[in-house]
Amino acid sequence: MSPSVVLIPGMMCNEDIFTHQINVLEKVFNVIVIEFNEHRDIELGVKNLASNLPNKFHLLGHSMGGIIAMELVKQHSKRVLSLALLNTNPYEEKEEVKDRRNKTLKELDALDLITLMKSDYISRYFTDDCRDKNNLIQQCVDMASKLDKKVFYNQSVALRDRKDQTSILENVDCKTLIICGESDQLCPVSYHSDMNKMIKSSILTVLEGVGHMPMLECPQKLNNHLKNFFFN
Repeated sequence: MSPSVVLIPGMMCNEDIFTHQINVLEKVFNVIVIEFNEHRDIELGVKNLASNLPNKFHLLGHSMGGIIAMELVKQHSKRVLSLALLNTNPYEEKEEVKDRRNKTLKELDALDLITLMKSDYISRYFTDDCRDKNNLIQQCVDMASKLDKKVFYNQSVALRDRKDQTSILENVDCKTLIICGESDQLCPVSYHSDMNKMIKSSILTVLEGVGHMPMLECPQKLNNHLKNFFFN
């Protein structure tokens, strides 16, 4: 039986974000994608989702998915064989970000979801000189279009109310890969340098000229790092 790898996408993304990675990983692994769409509490949501996962698995989370992956390690450290954290954030939400998020949630009924996603989120995913940027933006729009305001609300509340996870990282004892984009506006390199210092045995890789979405921006380069990590 093939070993399993669990992939967790970020906010308002689905399994499509990992298309390039799944094509590579499925040659060796049973690939499972879990979307955190129905829960407003990360701790309780993970308790629910974990019951449907294999007894042992490798784990990869991107952005919000990385936050969920860290909670999964906290609750089920003995089940996680290795961990990859991509473009994520181990800290609780800053007050100014929380205030902006609350304002958006209050106005959500009157807002167009795709316009909101493009202006407040997707516009910050990619660097100005990103290759094929318009096409990549459209891919993100397409993913968000498959979801709805309920998912946006649930994920926003979960992110707003999340706990600081640095103490979790200090207790991670599985093999860990940390990857970030050099030009990520949402989850800067400094966050990942901090995580690398907290985890006992981790590898930090900074992708030059890349923003928040390495799965789309540089899929082959990312896949090479993932193969070196997961396949060895």
